[in-house]
Amino acid sequence: MVLIELGRGMHIIDTAWQATIAGYVGVPFVQQVAMPLSCAPIQGVRVAYQIDSPVPCDDFYVANCAPSVAVAAIKSVPPIANQYITILDDRPDCVAHYTALGLHHAYSEVLMACDLQRRNPVSPAYAVRRATRADVQSWNALDPEGATWLHPLNVFVPAMGHYAVFVDEQLVARGRSLQMASGCSYVSMIYTAPAYRRQGLALALMQHMLNEDACAGMQWSTLLASQTAVPLYQRVGYQALATTHVFTP
Repeated sequence: MVLIELGRGMHIIDTAWQATIAGYVGVPFVQQVAMPLSCAPIQGVRVAYQIDSPVPCDDFYVANCAPSVAVAAIKSVPPIANQYITILDDRPDCVAHYTALGLHHAYSEVLMACDLQRRNPVSPAYAVRRATRADVQSWNALDPEGATWLHPLNVFVPAMGHYAVFVDEQLVARGRSLQMASGCSYVSMIYTAPAYRRQGLALALMQHMLNEDACAGMQWSTLLASQTAVPLYQRVGYQALATTHVFTP
């Protein structure tokens, strides 16, 4: 995959990459429990605990860096049990290089972006609800993946929306979007219950979130997609920018 040019002739891959990092470390809950790691020339953050786990973890982000330099930077940080390294690299031999240096390849994803100012708003075919603080406990209990994905700190912030589609009062599809001062929003946590897939629920969810982000003045929406999910996001206006790879030590 090669860097493509979107919209008004600007290369947005770096913007999308930085929005992806900010879309995680900028989450209100994460900001309360995270500290930056000293690991130049790459970026890293240590999160003291997760919403659904008391275990700390390190997240490293690598782009435009030689594999040997990146791995040396990671090893300069005192190790903990849970470390994840996300690498933006389209080279065919990327995985082989990092594997040879001792990392273990977990999975790959596609970095995607949607130009919200060029996108025509579409009315979703299903009703989409936005969570309030009163919904946190019930929505977590009803989550189709069994995930604890809502936290009161996150839901309280107007720039962070948590959305769901319900069928017969059963939560069957959900996702969230964080709107940032950079003019980008970051979409994550998209999931549809297996029995309700291929019915347009995720499509409606995405359409609603993108409509909300555009109305809030966001210029771009970014996300990381599995290869199987790429066609869904392309239907709502995203384009593939580059490949990312996630490794563990």
